[in-house]
Amino acid sequence: MLNRECTKAYKIPDTDIVLEKGILTVIPVFALHHDPKYYPDPERFDPERFSEEEKAKRHNYVYLPFGEGPRICIGMRFGLMQTKVGLVSLLSKYQFSLSEKTPVPLLIDAKAIFLSPVGGMWLQIKQRAK
Repeated sequence: MLNRECTKAYKIPDTDIVLEKGILTVIPVFALHHDPKYYPDPERFDPERFSEEEKAKRHNYVYLPFGEGPRICIGMRFGLMQTKVGLVSLLSKYQFSLSEKTPVPLLIDAKAIFLSPVGGMWLQIKQRAK
């Protein structure tokens, strides 16, 4: 979720709702990222959603993993690089597969503060041969 303070009065289009200056707002990023209006079949794994062609078809502020604009996460580049380096390090040394304990399909706990699957996500990890 992104928290923002309204800097000037804003009327939400097609409604009678006015957000007054100074009111705190919450942007539900998970809801945006799973809205079928912007992402058809949002639960399906589809890396092509992020191709330059597909990104050009949708509004700039619909994909906000690090926020956007002047208040975008200052650690975005570091976080992305750290994730890539960590994945390369782990995947080069270990082989990962789902455990029988992991429910398929994964169900997300709607009541959790952080994105987490109901019942957890259990993995089997085997060291790769050297």
